Amino acid sequence: MIQSTENLSVSHSEEHMLGHGFYNKNSHEQAKANTYGLSLIVEAVNRIDLARIGSEFRIADYGSAQGQNSLLPMKTAVAQIRNLTAKSGGAMIPICVTHTDLPTNDWSTLFQTVLFSPDSYLVGQTNGFCFASGTSIYQQIFPPNHIAFGYSAITEHWLSKKPWDIPNEIWSARATGEVHNTWAAQARADWHAFLQYRALEMQPSAQLLIIGSGANAEGNSGAEGLIDLANHILQELVKDGTLYPKEYEQMAIPTYYRTAQEWKEPFMSNSTFAQAAALSLDYFEEVTLPDVYLERFQRDGDAHAFAQAYTGFFKAAYEPCLFVNLSDKRTPESRQHVIDLFSQKLQSALAQDPKKYSCRWVLHLMLISKK
Repeated sequence: MIQSTENLSVSHSEEHMLGHGFYNKNSHEQAKANTYGLSLIVEAVNRIDLARIGSEFRIADYGSAQGQNSLLPMKTAVAQIRNLTAKSGGAMIPICVTHTDLPTNDWSTLFQTVLFSPDSYLVGQTNGFCFASGTSIYQQIFPPNHIAFGYSAITEHWLSKKPWDIPNEIWSARATGEVHNTWAAQARADWHAFLQYRALEMQPSAQLLIIGSGANAEGNSGAEGLIDLANHILQELVKDGTLYPKEYEQMAIPTYYRTAQEWKEPFMSNSTFAQAAALSLDYFEEVTLPDVYLERFQRDGDAHAFAQAYTGFFKAAYEPCLFVNLSDKRTPESRQHVIDLFSQKLQSALAQDPKKYSCRWVLHLMLISKK
């Protein structure tokens, strides 16, 4: 999710994912990442002092997208809260879940998913409620001392803005020199902003669980093969005249994958980030996410299905932000032709060598508490 720190009017420049439930249907990798946090959700809820949170338990789902991948984590949290209150003999406390994302998020799909899916955390709950806020995670979303448990998965790698174009590349991990430094500085500022506002919003003893899409010590996210392929196809489209050079020059995807050191920086003793004094990084783990699409290919040997699934994943995650700068002089038909041709070439190439383009995403699991 591309998050914005600026008070912009809703426009095509803020688009961050394909609507009409497309992301829900093509985000299996993200869904797999969520499962790594389930045990930590239980631990986080156990650490919250229920006597200090007031008359209701308020949960924030930071970066909810279209809702499908939030169902299991929120269901896990709700179940554990109910377990704790039952053991203590207390009343069934109201549980309020607020899903947050940008104003341009596909909110209709989110509410349809949360309210009507048989897998929803609201199923069987007589005192559970859902809300939404169309506000960037890099802004304050809630009043001070409001949230008991915050959850955010596969969100903070999206930057508030694209800091710079990357010569001949679309991926921040491929940036070098001063260009890389500019992207790293933007990522640092955004991470500080995120923590600043969460520290303000969290109640005493509140917990914040983050499943971050990050990078290994060398700065690689695990998806470089896929993105290099996409970049090569875009360069081919420039060569054959389908894509204008100026359009390609502006096509850097506004994501940055932080290393463990970069995630931990605000909490270090020599950090200049003052708000970290209110927060404690209590748990940190780096894991590598298995490729659900490759696993399926290894079972059935269907390279076409692998390519189709990965193309859907790429479209859901990156298509709007990648092609947002297509020339305004293009007709709608011309714009769609560029997008469709890129997708066709991507799918064809993926089918030729699934193992070569398989992604092994680096995940960073973080449990942060309010002191």
